[in-house]
Amino acid sequence: MARARLSNAIVSDYLRKIGAGEIEPGAPLPPESVLCESYGVGRSVVREALQALDAKGFIVVRQGSVATVAPKYHWHVLDQEFLEVTNAEEYFSLLQEARELLEPRLASIAATRASDEAIDEMFDINQRLASVKDSPEQHAELDIAFHDAVARATDNAILVSMHSSITGLGQRTRSASAAVPGAIDRAVMWHDQIVDALRSRDAIGASAAMHLHLRQVREELARLDKGETDKPGSDA
Repeated sequence: MARARLSNAIVSDYLRKIGAGEIEPGAPLPPESVLCESYGVGRSVVREALQALDAKGFIVVRQGSVATVAPKYHWHVLDQEFLEVTNAEEYFSLLQEARELLEPRLASIAATRASDEAIDEMFDINQRLASVKDSPEQHAELDIAFHDAVARATDNAILVSMHSSITGLGQRTRSASAAVPGAIDRAVMWHDQIVDALRSRDAIGASAAMHLHLRQVREELARLDKGETDKPGSDA
């Protein structure tokens, strides 16, 4: 097995352990010699894995001392490898908080800068979303595409990058919330309101529509926590 694949296996294992709370922040990792024996690999593989975990913010590696689990505020929780091996639902409410801070402002800026072609793209994506009734994955992809289009319409590369950084976790929240009765229909309705405000160049209206849309999403995630699910897109 290639060295990169061996080190990746160690990285995934420790991301899972850290995310699950099996190893608390501040706790030391085993010495390199013990890790080599545990995983049946050489020191170069172990060091490569530790460097990767350090780069992702999950451990602190200091020369001459044992690596330790980093404080939680250092973790790159949007890292795709981490999300694949951890319980991402723990971060749903935090993602929602971030979206509610960022996306209404994106809609407001987009209202003053979006081209007619960009607004037409959002409209077309929303029409496709309206036809999705029983595929949470398609719902997630199209919903992300709609919100990405709003972000791109700001013509601000920094804001677009900030928004793009949260879409990995957003894929999971959207797939999950699509199981709430009527969720897709409500998303389509609010997207229509956002598009109408953008066409009218109404920055306040676009921000308000996005805010209300995200409040709807927050309510659906709360319903999801209560187990109120059904066939995606169906009405209650």
